[in-house]
Amino acid sequence: MKQVTPVTATSNDTFNTTMLPRTSKTEVLTSIPEPPGMTVTRLVLFGVVFVAAMIGNFFVFTASFRNRRLRTFSYCLIMNLAISDFISILGVPFLIVNEELQPTWIYGSFLCKFINPTQVVCGLVTTNIHVAIAIDRYFSIVRRSFRYSSAPHCRSHKGFMVVLLIWVMAIVCALPAYTFRKLISFTSAKSGLKVEFCIELFPSMGDIKLGWRHIYSVFLFFINYLLPISISTVLYGIIIRHLKKTELKRRKSGRKISQSSGSEPKNSDLCHTSTYLERRFIFMAVVIVIIFFVCYLPFQVVFLLFEFNYGVSWPYFRIVTKIVYFLTWLPNALNPLCYGAMDQRYASAFRRICASIQNTNEKKNQNNSLSRGQSARLTEEEV
Repeated sequence: MKQVTPVTATSNDTFNTTMLPRTSKTEVLTSIPEPPGMTVTRLVLFGVVFVAAMIGNFFVFTASFRNRRLRTFSYCLIMNLAISDFISILGVPFLIVNEELQPTWIYGSFLCKFINPTQVVCGLVTTNIHVAIAIDRYFSIVRRSFRYSSAPHCRSHKGFMVVLLIWVMAIVCALPAYTFRKLISFTSAKSGLKVEFCIELFPSMGDIKLGWRHIYSVFLFFINYLLPISISTVLYGIIIRHLKKTELKRRKSGRKISQSSGSEPKNSDLCHTSTYLERRFIFMAVVIVIIFFVCYLPFQVVFLLFEFNYGVSWPYFRIVTKIVYFLTWLPNALNPLCYGAMDQRYASAFRRICASIQNTNEKKNQNNSLSRGQSARLTEEEV
């Protein structure tokens, strides 16, 4: 998310990162445009990511509704992560079309106040869910005695309240984005045409250099990236360490029991299977956090540089902003792939959905062939 004041904005503020301040004609002249080949490649990749994110996340929350094993609290959080990714990716085509084909905002006042702030909400939901999954795994593995045992299911009261709290907190944190995003109209002195810009116009703080816009930007960086990454890293580090100790103790106790009784305990296979599934889920969650960290770090760095007007005169700055903005959308497409590749329950649920779609298509083809055959017979009888 990004805010631009009318003083520095001379083009449309649609992308979170591509709207750059132009304080002088020198900066405009020294800014190197994106090569046409790179533009085509970037837009094609955007299309691939959009389609993959739409289909993949649709499969995720559809699988959660069709499979009871995917309705535990942890899977409920992942389902909400997929919903957040699905909602946020819906706004990408509007922003790309407006940015590439039109220098001004073309969608009116409502979408101006809705698209970018809603993407801020979805981004906050994403980071909050990463933290919630890490906390849930921590209490279910490391601190079993303190686990909220009354919320093992997505539809339980506490589970519902946690998910509701995540979304409400995200909306509250995004309220300044909704409040101060405005559609500003200008009349060109040369052509006399009316142009509109969708920007965030925060109130000034008098003579203070760092105004409310900068304060809100730092707040978003802290709450939407630095704090969630720090909490998730610490919790997953503790979880992985605990699992290694538990596995070492299990092996030692297994060897002692087998040496005394001459055979493995009856529940050894069940315990091993449960530990394996838990490890797979933890591995999947860690991979998702790593993808988020890698894809969002360049964006956050460029975002802060832009907000405080550092390095923006570099000729390649605008090209870099477009690249890092594209990277922020990769997790929307990669997350469903991770679910299907690293979690057996999601993999089986995805296969069932694909089989169901295939069977539906086959039935439609059979019905079409039957109807064609019947119409052909009627035609022959009439003749």
